[in-house]
Amino acid sequence: MESYTHKRIYEILLVAKHPVFVADERIDGDSLGSSLALADYLKGRGVRVPVFVSEPIPAKYQFMPGIELCTTDRNVFSDPTIDLVVSFDCSDAAYVNGLHALTVNRPSIINIDHHATNTRYGNVNQVVTDSPATAEVVYRFFVENKIVPSREAATCLITGICFDTTVFSNSGTNERAFAAASDLMMGGARIQEVIRNMYQNRSVNVLRVWGAALERLNRHDTQSVVSTYLTRADIDGNGVTDDEVEGLSNFLNLATDADVLFVIRETADGGAKVSMRSTGPDVSLIAKQMGGGGHKKAAGFAVLSGSTVCTKEGCRQLVENALAVLK
Repeated sequence: MESYTHKRIYEILLVAKHPVFVADERIDGDSLGSSLALADYLKGRGVRVPVFVSEPIPAKYQFMPGIELCTTDRNVFSDPTIDLVVSFDCSDAAYVNGLHALTVNRPSIINIDHHATNTRYGNVNQVVTDSPATAEVVYRFFVENKIVPSREAATCLITGICFDTTVFSNSGTNERAFAAASDLMMGGARIQEVIRNMYQNRSVNVLRVWGAALERLNRHDTQSVVSTYLTRADIDGNGVTDDEVEGLSNFLNLATDADVLFVIRETADGGAKVSMRSTGPDVSLIAKQMGGGGHKKAAGFAVLSGSTVCTKEGCRQLVENALAVLK
């Protein structure tokens, strides 16, 4: 079925005149890598595809080939000639459907993803839950349709795979990740450039913020759970951005012996983002119950503004409430 769907998507892309791509609302290396790789292929066929992103591209992703195709302008959806919408790494149906509602002729949606919480909201759905990254799903699209990705597309794809596997170190890493990466590197993917831009550029101020989170690490009695939190004062006081703080969850997941890890980060609007990692329990069940999404081993959700969770007691209570979902 996976092979058939890849070929079906290929057939649809070949006849599309004015498609628009949608990266996940939470910008990351996988949603960008997968969408830009396929945009590169269509560009080679003479079709320039805008890639809609919810916010400006963080500095660490500016190296990616084709990044100039990205736009934050929602007016891109008002073009009456749009005949196809393709979403990448978007498990949130409401987000994609909200953008689709802006289109004039309500074109078909192709939904390409690997999240277990994806509801298959597209007219065509290629959701491969045993894939390590959406970029690997797109890599399989190239293979199944006997397309050789350009060096630029290969670099985009390996960016996505490196991001979602934390450079082949987390529990989502499998044989599909290594096989795809090996092939892409043979095709000219610039993996050292990817690693340097995404993982080797932490500033002293960012590390100070991480240090604050390390000082607050708390072990819970239930199921070997560890949690921590960051406040706006931690982030803004050190002059760093929310994007620069990303990566803390993956680091702690590798460094601690916890079965489940919670990292809570206060947002600018007074809410919070909760990132979960697991070596055992299915944290996507928690995320789904809380209105979020993700995978069995890595998932997250948001807490609305007004909820006091970025304190020692607030963090403890949130974790206990979340764990109740698994009982």
